[in-house]
Amino acid sequence: MKRKGSITRRQAVAGIGTAAVLTPLLRASQSAAAEPSWDAIVAAAKKEGALVIKGAPGSAYTTAFTEGFKKKYPDIQVSYTGLNGFESIPRIQRERAAGIYGWDIYIGGTPSILSTLKPAGAFAPLPPVMKLPEVIDDKAWFGGLNFGWQDHEKKFTFAFDLTVAAPAYVNWDFVKHDDLKTLQDLMKPQFSGKMVWDDPRIGGPGIAAGCTMVLNGGDDFLAKFLSTQKVAYSTNGRQEAQWVVEGKYPIGLAVGSQDLEPFWQQGLGKNVTTFMPEFKTVAGGPGFGVVAMLDKAPHPNAAAVYVNWLLSKEGQMEYVKSGRNSRRLDVPPSDPALAAKPGMHYQDIQSEDSIPLRNRVSEISKANIKA
Repeated sequence: MKRKGSITRRQAVAGIGTAAVLTPLLRASQSAAAEPSWDAIVAAAKKEGALVIKGAPGSAYTTAFTEGFKKKYPDIQVSYTGLNGFESIPRIQRERAAGIYGWDIYIGGTPSILSTLKPAGAFAPLPPVMKLPEVIDDKAWFGGLNFGWQDHEKKFTFAFDLTVAAPAYVNWDFVKHDDLKTLQDLMKPQFSGKMVWDDPRIGGPGIAAGCTMVLNGGDDFLAKFLSTQKVAYSTNGRQEAQWVVEGKYPIGLAVGSQDLEPFWQQGLGKNVTTFMPEFKTVAGGPGFGVVAMLDKAPHPNAAAVYVNWLLSKEGQMEYVKSGRNSRRLDVPPSDPALAAKPGMHYQDIQSEDSIPLRNRVSEISKANIKA
């Protein structure tokens, strides 16, 4: 398995503006001839000179989402803040309630924003700003362009990531391969008290592992597992990774490779690899790899330029440096072991259609986790 760039839980500082600017991109126009050209949009973006992004947390994501863009468009100053959804959503809601519209781009997971920010009208339609031919080329994307839309309307939240969700990473220095081959093996008494899980009650990567259990073992399997196996729960990815590497909890459910990478770089955890048995249904999703454009964005042209850069081959080549995989077929996967394959029965558990499944997993988790 290829190992990737590290992600720390470090936030970047963002400057927040308050005034929206009427630009050629957003002026109402009924005729195609009146639409601004790409060159005109880029020129207007440079005149705006700024871009404010709510992005994914961690230094590797910060680099992947900003450095390439800064080099290509040095006239646009980028302010990037890396936050989880549970941190950013209340903040954006409070600001909008106060009439403050300071964000241009939202990059993050979808289930939480589809049930909060989207109904509140916080997002602008993306199709009008997706201009570059390579961005809207149906053949460029796994499953076609429309497969990337996470919302029912197919216009607000677009997934550029497609990474299969490994249910766990295991330190095989402490676990015998013969003892852990199937999902059902996790129920063995010998593994009770030996597992840490990124808390599935609050969403994030933890709920993906829970969805995998439900899709392949059913609701009863998940409930029994939670109530009997004495699992430790955490919301600190780096801590979870450290526990797996040290062997305190050699099985890390929903632990991210990004958090393991700093240990691998130090030569630690060499035998920590994915636990990926044969599943009837493979759960996965874009993780933080979804882009949306905020309604009343203060720098709409810069936001449009950024969306097109991010969804281009060039932008996605930068993105995969984060350790995740792109849906673009012309971008090699960062981690082939977690890439979707032809013929795979794959379920995107972050789309709006999957919210009932995620809610069910959350409810089962809350009912059966006693800690």
